[in-house]
Amino acid sequence: PMFLTELRVEADKDSDMCYTLISGGCGEVSVMAPTIHERNNWLKKIAIAQKHISDTERSILHRQQSKEKELSIMGRVLVTVMAGVSLSERQNEVRARRPQGLLRTHILSGTKLDSWGKGMLQSFCEVSLGSQAHRTSIATSPHPKWDSTMQFLVKSLSEDVLCITVYEKGYFKPNEFLGRTEIKIHQIYEESRSEPGAQPQLHKLRLHEVKSGEVILKISLQLFDRC
Repeated sequence: PMFLTELRVEADKDSDMCYTLISGGCGEVSVMAPTIHERNNWLKKIAIAQKHISDTERSILHRQQSKEKELSIMGRVLVTVMAGVSLSERQNEVRARRPQGLLRTHILSGTKLDSWGKGMLQSFCEVSLGSQAHRTSIATSPHPKWDSTMQFLVKSLSEDVLCITVYEKGYFKPNEFLGRTEIKIHQIYEESRSEPGAQPQLHKLRLHEVKSGEVILKISLQLFDRC
């Protein structure tokens, strides 16, 4: 694919209906339109799309700078990942574990998502438990109703954590981070023990690393019989 941000257009010297698309990463592609009018129309659409991407990138940068000021960020941390140790052994150990239970999750909705400067916000959740991952539907609102259900196998009651990350859907740009939250499976287990009849549990989890936002979900934990 050719990225519009890297695309350059050159007219053909020998034909009014031909032009060349040039990209540093993909080389050159010669294009011939059926008429001069069509060629001009295509070039106009390319120029409009390039301007849209440029304006969008500036808007994203402006929002990020505004968020940093609002969240009183004092600095940055540089992290260098040096190496991994015994990764395959640990992975095999986790895979070999027998599942201890089944976690049923119903992502209901979100509230007060940070929609400043975004217009019509279209958002979704990525939900993961270990290597298992699911995604909700896309909803349009600062208070979206995702209404998505999913299931996860629980390998460890003491170690497993349900992670939820909210994104704004980017159709012509990367998805934008809208916050993250998590809940430990051990917490769900303890609450189910203290109130056996209170399943599914209703949770309202605050989103972190953003100015505002919450995710509302229902969770039920079913433990397998241990033989």
